[in-house]
Amino acid sequence: MNLLQSIQDNCSRAMGIGAVTVDYKGNPITRYSGFTDHCIKVREVQGFSEMCAQCDAHGGLHAAITGQPYIYRCHADLVDFAVPLIINGTYMGAVLGGQVRVCEEEAEQLEYILPHQSNWRKHEQINELYEKMETVSYEKVEATVQILRDIIVALTENESGKKMLEKLEEKDKQLIEERAVRSELENVIRKQEADAVYRSSEFRYFFYVMNILSRLAYEEKAKKTEQVVYDFADVTRYEMGTPKKISTLGEELNYIEALLRIQKAWVGDKMDFSVSVPAGYWGIPCPFMLLRQILDHFLDGFGEEPANPFKLEFYGQENGDIFQLQLRCDGAVQSSDQWMHLLSASASKGGGDRSLHTLNSELQRVFGSKYGLDVCAREDKQAGIIIRIRLPLEKRGAF
Repeated sequence: MNLLQSIQDNCSRAMGIGAVTVDYKGNPITRYSGFTDHCIKVREVQGFSEMCAQCDAHGGLHAAITGQPYIYRCHADLVDFAVPLIINGTYMGAVLGGQVRVCEEEAEQLEYILPHQSNWRKHEQINELYEKMETVSYEKVEATVQILRDIIVALTENESGKKMLEKLEEKDKQLIEERAVRSELENVIRKQEADAVYRSSEFRYFFYVMNILSRLAYEEKAKKTEQVVYDFADVTRYEMGTPKKISTLGEELNYIEALLRIQKAWVGDKMDFSVSVPAGYWGIPCPFMLLRQILDHFLDGFGEEPANPFKLEFYGQENGDIFQLQLRCDGAVQSSDQWMHLLSASASKGGGDRSLHTLNSELQRVFGSKYGLDVCAREDKQAGIIIRIRLPLEKRGAF
């Protein structure tokens, strides 16, 4: 990591680019290098920062699919690129860089990674910072990408790749010795290895198909279909990622937004949603797939074709050492009394393995008795309910 950070920092200074390295899910694993004032400001503004995160994730996805560097235009009209990190044939992540202006004639030849939007120009400070940026040639961007690619290939193939292979071989040897005396461990390891091979092959094939679908949608100018493909790739990448018990609130909200965009593409105007949790709270610990399990209770009540329009809103506020995430549903099928029954009904009473009662109990077991779920009716007495999820501002325990 220190070597990777050093390479990234030096390339940023020498080539005049912003850069960051992310893992296969798009999460940063290095510090930012040389980010422009314009991009720093954009990532501080709610609504625009989410677009930056999507550009990063989709740029890395393209690089993962092809195994080659990918140069593209971001939502803020800058040129960015993604250089994949591949070790022993496995996609580990990508170096994302760029944040440069290219003359319009050359920039027009590049694809927008997301549907083009210019609403950021209405933000006076962001627009001023953009106009102050110097314009570079596309040839310089290409040369920068090639140099970075050569460095990464040399690093992964000649040094890190060999060391990683040696470590894997050493671990395999230790496992063989343990299997001779521990038959139970042998069964566990075999199952884990089989699951890993299956997940790995399924993961690669999935993105291969996603690439075909996204390219067809782009060529046919099917913008909505292209967005659904990107969202579905993000959803699946999150669900198929490395198993873990605790995520962050930001990861959960990004996952839920992609899931709801797919749902809205299907039901159209019958559903609307908004997520307005400030980015400063995205690092709060949150159980993996917690929001999906709660969301499923809503969507199951509406079915595939909801009879009446409904709206979901995610927002929250800080209260001492508690962050209270609120999910409000306008037009809910079930009354607040029915939702309160779901919260109080245990699995033995028909609540199911992932009932609201079970989720509430697990939250309290991990974080403490003052955390958990509660349900109430809307303040204006109209149809709908509010679910409050109390999470700690500091991580406690292990889920």
